[in-house]
Amino acid sequence: MRHTSSFNILAVILILLGLILLLENFGIVSGAWLIWPILPLILGVGFTMLYFKTKKDLVLLGLGMFIGLNSLFFFYLNFTRWSLLAYLWPVFIVIIGITFLACYLLSEKKVILYLSVILMALGASFILIFVISTMLWPITLVLAGVSFIIISLFERQSKEKGAKSGKKR
Repeated sequence: MRHTSSFNILAVILILLGLILLLENFGIVSGAWLIWPILPLILGVGFTMLYFKTKKDLVLLGLGMFIGLNSLFFFYLNFTRWSLLAYLWPVFIVIIGITFLACYLLSEKKVILYLSVILMALGASFILIFVISTMLWPITLVLAGVSFIIISLFERQSKEKGAKSGKKR
């Protein structure tokens, strides 16, 4: 029953979106092309919902998060200027890092956390370099050091949790 209602909601959204875009093509509505990122957003939300429904494959969550976050970034660019992408391209690296972080939070696999922290720090450092000033490149070294400290703190916490659970048995 719930499965059918989800498809009905998706069908209504797609019909409304198609009608709005069709009205723009005939000159009745203007500016509707700005909402095109809603299509990948729907796809991303669908993959994420599928993960939570099945709880089997982290790839579904990762794909959903990646597509959804990118579509939000595309909305931002639609309502500002796409020329900003020349400077904001590192946001894609940060989005991958956030995607890995979401996967880590639901799987607790350390390698995913490491990738997440490193990618987010790398993306942030590239944003500092290419958006603010190239003179700030040494901040990447600071961010790398902070990343390693964060990773070591997570490792220490997981070891302490393991030791406490071992004592309780």
